[in-house]
Amino acid sequence: LLFIHRGLGVESKPELQRVLEHRRRNQFIRQKKEEEEAKKLQSPFEKELLKRHQRLDQLEKEQEKQEDHAPEFIKVKENLRRTSTVTGDEKAA
Repeated sequence: LLFIHRGLGVESKPELQRVLEHRRRNQFIRQKKEEEEAKKLQSPFEKELLKRHQRLDQLEKEQEKQEDHAPEFIKVKENLRRTSTVTGDEKAA
C-alpha cells in the first residue's frame, strides 16, 4: 500500500531504466539537431564536391563491373602493362 500511495505501482519502470531511456532519447534528439545543422552549414561548394565524389564512386563501380566481365588474358595484359610502367619509372629515377 505504501508503494501505491507514493505512486510507485507495479507497472512503473525502475529508475535506472527510466534514466537510460531519457539519455537515449536526449542523445537521439541531439544527433538529429547536429545532422540538421551540418546540412544547413554545407556551402554550395561542399555540396558540389559531395556530388562529384558520389559520381566518381559510381563510375568506379561501373568500371569494376566491366573489368569483372573481361576475359582473363585482358586482365593479365593490363597487369603486365602496369608493372612494366612501374619498373620503367623506377629505372628512370
